[in-house]
Amino acid sequence: MAAARIAVVSDNGSCFRGEVFKTAFLGSDPLLRHVRTRVRSPQTNGVIERFFGTLKYEHLYRGVIADGDALDMEVHRFRVIYNTLRPHQALGDRTPKIAYLHDQSG
Repeated sequence: MAAARIAVVSDNGSCFRGEVFKTAFLGSDPLLRHVRTRVRSPQTNGVIERFFGTLKYEHLYRGVIADGDALDMEVHRFRVIYNTLRPHQALGDRTPKIAYLHDQSG
């Protein structure tokens, strides 16, 4: 059985329409499938766009990121903080981890 294709969702920015980006989705049986959001519909990617903004302003812009490895480590660190320590107003000031575990048990 073939592996399920993974959809990579992006907006319509020029960096996602160029040939370099497109080559990741070429081949006889590519694993990745590129899906673009509708033009002028930022709400389609709203959740991830909000996360990226929070990541940048609450974490990444507060210090110097030396290289790609350091960036990877900082993004991982923030993801742990975001999901296990940082309360979210939309979740009744619970963390996503607590909200998820509570919803699964109830």
